[in-house]
Amino acid sequence: MRILPFVISASLATALIVALDSKIGPAPPLGNMLSPSHGFWQNAEPQDASFSIDLQSDYLQDKVEVYLDERLVPHVFAQNEQDAYFAQGYVHARFRLWQMQFQVLAAAGRLCEVLGEKVGDNSVLEAHDRKFRRMGMMLAAENSLKAMESVPEDKQHMEAYAAGVNHYISQLSPAQYPVEFKLLDYQPEAWTPLHSALFLKYMSYDLASDFDDFEATNLRQHLGQELYNKVFPLQADSLDPIAPRGTVYNIVNTPIPAAPERLDSLYEAAPSMAFEPNKPDPDNGSNNWVIGGSRTASGRPILCNDPHLGLNLPSLWYEIQISTPQYNVYGVSFPGAPSVVIGFNDSIAWGVTNSSRDVMDFYEVKFRDSSMNEYLFNGAWKKTEWRTETIRIRGKADYIDKIPMTVWGPVMYDATYKSGRNDGKAYAIRWKAHDNSLELGAFRGLNRAKNYQDYLNAIRLFTCPGQNFVFASKTNEIAWWQQATFPAKWRRQGDFVMPGWDSTFRWQGLIDTADVVHMVNPERGFVSSANQMPADTAYPFYLGGVHDVYRGVIINRMLHSMQGVTPEDMKKMQTDNYNVFAEMALPMMLGQVETKASAAMPASCWMKCGAGTGVPMPTKKA
Repeated sequence: MRILPFVISASLATALIVALDSKIGPAPPLGNMLSPSHGFWQNAEPQDASFSIDLQSDYLQDKVEVYLDERLVPHVFAQNEQDAYFAQGYVHARFRLWQMQFQVLAAAGRLCEVLGEKVGDNSVLEAHDRKFRRMGMMLAAENSLKAMESVPEDKQHMEAYAAGVNHYISQLSPAQYPVEFKLLDYQPEAWTPLHSALFLKYMSYDLASDFDDFEATNLRQHLGQELYNKVFPLQADSLDPIAPRGTVYNIVNTPIPAAPERLDSLYEAAPSMAFEPNKPDPDNGSNNWVIGGSRTASGRPILCNDPHLGLNLPSLWYEIQISTPQYNVYGVSFPGAPSVVIGFNDSIAWGVTNSSRDVMDFYEVKFRDSSMNEYLFNGAWKKTEWRTETIRIRGKADYIDKIPMTVWGPVMYDATYKSGRNDGKAYAIRWKAHDNSLELGAFRGLNRAKNYQDYLNAIRLFTCPGQNFVFASKTNEIAWWQQATFPAKWRRQGDFVMPGWDSTFRWQGLIDTADVVHMVNPERGFVSSANQMPADTAYPFYLGGVHDVYRGVIINRMLHSMQGVTPEDMKKMQTDNYNVFAEMALPMMLGQVETKASAAMPASCWMKCGAGTGVPMPTKKA
């Protein structure tokens, strides 16, 4: 009688072990996840866990001390920058390893390696990985990395940061992997400077990619140009630009582009049927402002910054202090890249908001035939170049994507990649993020900066995404520059899909740094930006993009009215949620409300509503 229960129990145990160790559909096996010695049980931490460690690494040149405060914010004290960035990479990995690795997989179009070709009915390959490869994210990161590695300091610091990340990874056993790795059944890979470059390019995608060209093209064809201009004017009447209305712009180095004659006739009449369903959040942006010492109680400037990036768990930001003999900086960083991105040191403070300028344009490409080996350009057939992207897919053979390359850039959409499109056309993408850039050098320069000129030299290296860099110093200087390398465009250039067979529609040049909109120590005593347009129509270059209007209006109104300002006043202002758009719209809306009671309305309803009965309507404070 004992044999039968034993056989049944052994059979059930064996079946359970086999089932837990087997892959069912796209989901990874649960065995490792549930393993008592390696699974998620090992990720539990006691409430009084100690994070004290004694690091030994041949990479370190000197002693480094890292203190974690009561909120687990790291304070790094190093004798040189290389060691400081090694320590920053280590603590980023210690607390954010899965976030760092997954963000890079997403940016590189490599999610299929972990998630497989599909998740449920959603195609990871088509909706994400091919999109990001064909958009040129890997191309952009490779170009940026080449530029940064050409600067010895940038190269050294990226390698130091990567060494810190990898030192932490090398100490982990599979039982110590963050729980997300166990859940998805994969392991962390060694960090490289390319990973950091990819993350920085992902921020360009999040803040400086604009797929509205397709929707705008469709709508323009439907409404006609005249009505389209009325519905979507160049600037809103209520705009309060970053640089005050009436500012005179002395353009000294950049030729002002003029739209070609008969511009409308150069566009093809057939509308594009393309659209991009998965776009960055249109509300990504920020507020920042600096109020000068002439308006503060202390006589010193106060700088405020409120970044409106996606609300994630964990947060996109990571608070940190870095102290070396050369500088002492505190602020927030990006897990995945060295330096402090927004913050202050002993001499200056800086903050950033998104410029929301359009630096991504689409061009329709006419190929000679289905081979796509030649395309029409200025009346002649031009030979196509090709870029091959190999996408590894978990549990399946690699997907090889051959991407046509044109004078504009990669062809994102064509007959082989439609992504929901049915118009049978091909579209190439011209994106400023594809060009060389030195973002790391910009942040490093800001971390070290002692004065306004240092700040200016640092932000000059920042070319994409466009950002509003505000500045304050202990010497009571304040400033704002809308910094990036922006294309010089005529009015409406880039709003619509452009003919890729006509060089007339090329960017006519790039706006020289001296001609970028900015303010230094303005008489009004403050600078501010809230993703609104930087200037009114007196600025001769087109400011295309999608800009907020009303946050800038209320911020400037408040700052104009303030004197004797304290940090507490600024904190209160940052949490104020007064809706100035409602203030402007409500009178117009109420003017359209019919106030007379309808004769057909039953008397019982009148009494209940209080309309026309002498019974007061209920009131409620907003």
